[in-house]
Amino acid sequence: MNSPDIEKIPSALKAWPNWVVWRIEERDGKAAKVPYNPEYPGQKAKSGAPSTWGTFRKALNVAQTDGFMGVGFEFSVSDPFAGVDLDNCRNPETGEIEPWAMDIINRLNSYTETSPSGRGFHIWVLGKVPPGRRRKGQVEMYSQGRYFTISGLHLEGTPATIENRQQELEVLHREVFGEAQKPRTPPTSPTPAIDLSDQELIDRAHQATHGETFAKLWGGTWQEDYPSQSEATAALLSKLTFWFGPNPERIDRLFRQSGLMRDKWDRPQSGSTWGALEIQRAISRAVEFYTPRQRPLDDASRHEKKRQDQEAPAAEKEKFKPSTTVIPAWPQEVMTGAAGMFARAYAAYLETPEPFLFMNYLTLLGHVLSNLITLKSEISPQPRLFSVNLGESADTRKSTSINITAKFFLEVVAPGEIAPVWGVGSAEGLVKAFIKNPRAILIQDELKAIVQKMKIDTSVLLPCVNTLFESNRFHSLTKTHDIKIDNAELCLLAASTLDTYRNIFTPQFLDIGFINRLFIVLGDSERKFSIPAPMPEEERESLRRDLLEVLQFVRELTTAGRYSLPIDARAQEIFDEWYFSLEKSTFTKRLDTYGHRFLPLLAVNEIAATITPEIAERTVALLNYQLAARKFADPIDADNALAKLEEKIRRLLANGPLQKRDLEKYGHKFRVGSYLWSMAIKNLTTAEEIHFDAKTKLYRWLYE
Repeated sequence: MNSPDIEKIPSALKAWPNWVVWRIEERDGKAAKVPYNPEYPGQKAKSGAPSTWGTFRKALNVAQTDGFMGVGFEFSVSDPFAGVDLDNCRNPETGEIEPWAMDIINRLNSYTETSPSGRGFHIWVLGKVPPGRRRKGQVEMYSQGRYFTISGLHLEGTPATIENRQQELEVLHREVFGEAQKPRTPPTSPTPAIDLSDQELIDRAHQATHGETFAKLWGGTWQEDYPSQSEATAALLSKLTFWFGPNPERIDRLFRQSGLMRDKWDRPQSGSTWGALEIQRAISRAVEFYTPRQRPLDDASRHEKKRQDQEAPAAEKEKFKPSTTVIPAWPQEVMTGAAGMFARAYAAYLETPEPFLFMNYLTLLGHVLSNLITLKSEISPQPRLFSVNLGESADTRKSTSINITAKFFLEVVAPGEIAPVWGVGSAEGLVKAFIKNPRAILIQDELKAIVQKMKIDTSVLLPCVNTLFESNRFHSLTKTHDIKIDNAELCLLAASTLDTYRNIFTPQFLDIGFINRLFIVLGDSERKFSIPAPMPEEERESLRRDLLEVLQFVRELTTAGRYSLPIDARAQEIFDEWYFSLEKSTFTKRLDTYGHRFLPLLAVNEIAATITPEIAERTVALLNYQLAARKFADPIDADNALAKLEEKIRRLLANGPLQKRDLEKYGHKFRVGSYLWSMAIKNLTTAEEIHFDAKTKLYRWLYE
């Protein structure tokens, strides 16, 4: 091995169990430094999988005795380190350093060592690399998802310790990769001012459904429920954001009164303070805020309001209509891994929204990997998505985002591993596609095209596509012809206007549950380029390498067959907390199904073999976004329609028991649709407000 100077390696690094050993192997015709597990030297180490790493002492012993070339350190979300890799900037014979590299070394002014090749440097700092790109030209930056080889060849003149350089790291990142997009805060225009005092809202938080949890956090009791005080702080800030709205000053004032307040809150960080940044994160992740119920108007007030409304000019009324143009905020914290880098890179050259590009990438990746990875669970979900880019006409570049992403995958992925179907007119057409390849991704520039085919009375395309979302089999046997699809894996990637999407809210699509099988992504773009400049080939090649790295990672995971990604205990708790607190609503149907699919997909996107707490948090952020997006795009306010129907059923049964057919007749079941009707009956039965007697076929209202 290349013996490192052990004494020069900072003790802060040696203390972490993030160590691997490595050796040179050939990958795709090129030499690569491949990491191995020091605990089991025959097993390759994996980024994001701490079980494949070991201690410094163990790695050093294995490297010295088992024929490896050296040791390395795996960056992770839990350690405090970041690394900057400067390539081909040092003459290995003379030691001369190129001026641009020396400038970066001086600015970061932290522990720096010569790389094993002698041609570059690794700079170690305390900090986290900002969101965005990680590699450009001769500069790379990582704080997770990669490993650095360690030489111990300390560069004379640089500190012997690893220094806190978060601010310097962020400045350098902006200079090398461009300005990172800041997280969008949730829309504030629909949030009414809350005319309640701090104490009144705190009291309401204590009395709410999850008041006990709030009370414990408010009082500073976190040890039994959270692995660290920082995570408890994040939980309390999330609750304060809900109750007090996107008001950083008010949230800060209140948090200082809680039992979780500590000195760390005012610690300088990234040009701000730790507490201020935590508040910003909480606000960026919020999808809704508390709205006090308004006191009902008395008769006189109601008549006066009606008179004023009638007299108000049309233009004046328009000012007071609820805003319908502010779309839910996209969770920027999910923009990680290969998909995040792809989305940010292409959005810098196009007018296409980043969320479109990100979800298109994940959808195509899920298609390619659908039979290779799953969640370690009894249900073994495939990471197949039905994604729809949703926006107004051509302004949001929906089709552009799909075409760009599909073209990219077709250039990188081997033929046979990707099978796009550019439109289909019938279930018989899908059968032909699956004969060619049992895995298919249906790509539609316009969702409207397939919706029109689904509406044909004699067509079984709607139930076929609908069934293949969760199943790999669809059979339709009739007198004239049979349709049999077995062992098929279908994904859907489409673009649609809001009008087209809202036009499928009919009993035909609602009753079968097609709409809640779609993951909708709302787009909101702005004009940036009259003629978009071409992306530099160097940058495009970097993105290709990112995708190839993910595919190679999955190939290594699946050498023994389909790989089931295990979920970390804390990650399980995070998903449990979301699942068991999920509202009962028409908007939440199949959100958990998407969660099961996102967990393994987001993990491999980040080169992780285990579902970590961070991946679970990003999954929950996507699901919370989807809930808000569904509510925004819904044309009929399904929850209000459901509440009205439930009240109608109560009133009908309040007059006495009714036969099932009579209740359906007087309740206009066939007018509202089977889906809403079934939901209303289920909700009232679960709440023990009504009861159905199977013997007499009578529905009764249970009341005191």
